[in-house]
Amino acid sequence: MIRLFRRRGKDGADEASIPPEELSRWRKALNRTKANLASAWQFATVGEVEVSADFYDSLTDALILADMGVPLAEQVVDDLRSAAGDRGLSRVDGVRQLLAEMLAGMLAAAGEPQLLREDRLNVVIFAGVNGTGKTTALAKVAHLLKAQGLEPVSAAADTFRAAAVEQLSIWGRRVGFAVITGAPNADPASVVYNAVEHALSQDRPAVLVDTAGRLQTKKNLMEELAKIGRAARKVLANRGLDAGERLHEVNFLVLDATTGQNAISQAQLFREALPLSGIILNKIDGTAKGGVVFPVVQAAQVPVLYLGVGEQPADLLEFNPRSFASQLLEPDSA
Repeated sequence: MIRLFRRRGKDGADEASIPPEELSRWRKALNRTKANLASAWQFATVGEVEVSADFYDSLTDALILADMGVPLAEQVVDDLRSAAGDRGLSRVDGVRQLLAEMLAGMLAAAGEPQLLREDRLNVVIFAGVNGTGKTTALAKVAHLLKAQGLEPVSAAADTFRAAAVEQLSIWGRRVGFAVITGAPNADPASVVYNAVEHALSQDRPAVLVDTAGRLQTKKNLMEELAKIGRAARKVLANRGLDAGERLHEVNFLVLDATTGQNAISQAQLFREALPLSGIILNKIDGTAKGGVVFPVVQAAQVPVLYLGVGEQPADLLEFNPRSFASQLLEPDSA
């Protein structure tokens, strides 16, 4: 497997094993959302304080404000109250730790990320609506691959927007990866075909596909993405290669955390349209509603792979359920 994802076990790493620099970036990324939860933990620094019915009500309100959604927030707090009672936990610190474990478990339950494969040509589709940051996410993944000594190829399959092609070309020059383009309004599948041809001829490990971001009907979306897959398989067939043995298809859904509940409906739409491999959640540092991660994972039924936290090539945090949950519930912003 290509070590694009470095998941450290089923529910993520213990914070002690995370480099201080990375931990600091986690804290900074979640500061705005943590502010929404501050009211629930306003007395949590005193470990002897006992929880009360008011505490649980405050926690429910805080989770709703963080965009977890009313049904899920109420379910989580009901489960927390029951589990705390079963364990005999009555102090705030103990309940907070229990909640962190529960939230991390919810995220980890989505499963392990689908890794890229060294023995196949990986065709990685970046799907999502306009404005979610698909092109930037693609460039950051290309940066990760290059850091491992791998040379990806990209396909500028959003042929309907000249600005999208130009943006990808700029990122290609900046990060250092090949960008295959087509004529304006060309069939996106034809661009993917040429990119796969190029990757095979140059022995490249991955084709990263930047797709159009129009919010289409499920039928049109499925048809367009299916054509991309067929184009990739056709290249291999024309070369006398077995696509089942040589091709590995991966579908990343790119979402914008600042859109809140809209991200949930997008996750549902794309899950119905194509088999998702994982989520890249952008702009988490620009919102106080980071709690949307939980319903998004439930809607998409795949794990979050990365958090986008900036505009630089390295501004992509490997998602860690345990770190996310513990940092989210930290009582201060240190």
